[in-house]
Amino acid sequence: MRLEDICHEAGVTLAYFDNELWQRPGMIIDELKIVFVNKSLSKEAQKRVILHEIAHLNHSKAQYAINPIKCENEANRAMIRALIREELDEGHEFNYIRFMNRHNLKTTTDEIMVVDEYFSLIG
Repeated sequence: MRLEDICHEAGVTLAYFDNELWQRPGMIIDELKIVFVNKSLSKEAQKRVILHEIAHLNHSKAQYAINPIKCENEANRAMIRALIREELDEGHEFNYIRFMNRHNLKTTTDEIMVVDEYFSLIG
């Protein structure tokens, strides 16, 4: 799915910024419904950032202030779920190690989420 289509479905606008301006992957301003993405990232990395940031729409400022790690994990889980769903919809044989390598997922938490979301989607 095109990046613009992902944003359109979520009801947000996509905007890009230069890495020289700000050295982070992206962010969302939920009040304005705008996702900002670093344009120096690959398209695949941009997709991951967009899916992650869109998931933050489900978090209030209070939730994020109280437990930012939980909010970040929930956003990562939503991103992982969307990427796995896309891969399964395209009919690819799922191999979680290749999936994790392709999407630069490196932590034990990422691995647990990938396996959990995969079985959730096929079950």
